Amino acid sequence: MSKLLPQWFKSKQKAKDCMVIVGNDVQQLSQLFAEQVQADAMPVYQLQHDVTKNQPQIEAQAEGLIAVRLNLLDAASLKSVMQQIQKAGHFVDLCIFQPDFVLPENSQPLSAKQLENYWQNTGLTAVSIAQAVIRQMLPKQQGTLIFLGTQQPVESEQDLFSQSMSASIRALAQSLAREFHPKGIHVVYCVVPHGQNHELMQSLQQTCWHLYQQPKSTWSQELRLGL
Repeated sequence: MSKLLPQWFKSKQKAKDCMVIVGNDVQQLSQLFAEQVQADAMPVYQLQHDVTKNQPQIEAQAEGLIAVRLNLLDAASLKSVMQQIQKAGHFVDLCIFQPDFVLPENSQPLSAKQLENYWQNTGLTAVSIAQAVIRQMLPKQQGTLIFLGTQQPVESEQDLFSQSMSASIRALAQSLAREFHPKGIHVVYCVVPHGQNHELMQSLQQTCWHLYQQPKSTWSQELRLGL
């Protein structure tokens, strides 16, 4: 990966805040953040899960935004990306994690292998990301970690399984909030309506930025975003 990184990504400089946005369908959200914080020069790293990537690979890059594909279940790959962020002189001060809760329409029951794969791509990925970013935040005792969840009517086995995954992410967020709040880490679980329209993404971006800027005395730990 280091051979592909631009010079500014590898440059040594005084630590500067950056944000990491993780998910398979977060391009709009990443772009909105990149446009907002451009004046403040707060870089945005967009991490997308791809189990086929043996090494992290830059998918795209623009001013203030770098998209990287990697196997988030591979501890070595995730550690490598976090190290490169640090080598670039950046400190992860905000991380937003959006699991892919939407399962493909399928009239057939989910197999045990499918259930395992979906769980790995949501629950296990959430744990991996939380460990990686909190480890970087702890020395400075500051940082915000936002887990995005979803809630929709249960009409099928797929919907029920999606809700169970969302509930597991919520439980993880609550546990991390209790443990790391006293250590200066702000952990939030935010329920988001299902969909990817521009209005929703703008509202989500503004909400996440508001949570990031909250004084410690008013930290929210759970909220629901409605349109």
